[in-house]
Amino acid sequence: MLSPSSLCFATLAVPDLAAAEAFYVEVLGLQVSRRFAPTCWISLEVDEQAGAGFGLIEDPLMARPSPASMLDLMVPELDALVARMPPQVMLIEAPGLTPWGSYKAVIEDPFGNRLGLVQCSPQAAAEGAGQPGNNE
Repeated sequence: MLSPSSLCFATLAVPDLAAAEAFYVEVLGLQVSRRFAPTCWISLEVDEQAGAGFGLIEDPLMARPSPASMLDLMVPELDALVARMPPQVMLIEAPGLTPWGSYKAVIEDPFGNRLGLVQCSPQAAAEGAGQPGNNE
């Protein structure tokens, strides 16, 4: 039985680890915390002190991921992050309120992985109140 449980680590497969690292570091501002060259894997610092981890592993034969899959990442300043994204980043959903009170945008990484960028502070919800909500 897995209950109660919490997610401790998630790894996304990407066809080009170097290109993925550039996107996640340069565009999203994450930092590489570990590398494991034998499997072409890296870990990105998300909140390892609290027990959460996020990694990327190279799989050159990877098929395009399902658009029904999504990984949400907590961000401190969603609007600022979205505003400084390069034009080639596909914005699937502009920042907006979710029914549960978070403030969220959805983007796609260069390989088709959908990423939810979530800001959960009450201030973010109040600031986004005039914007269209996310109907997830």
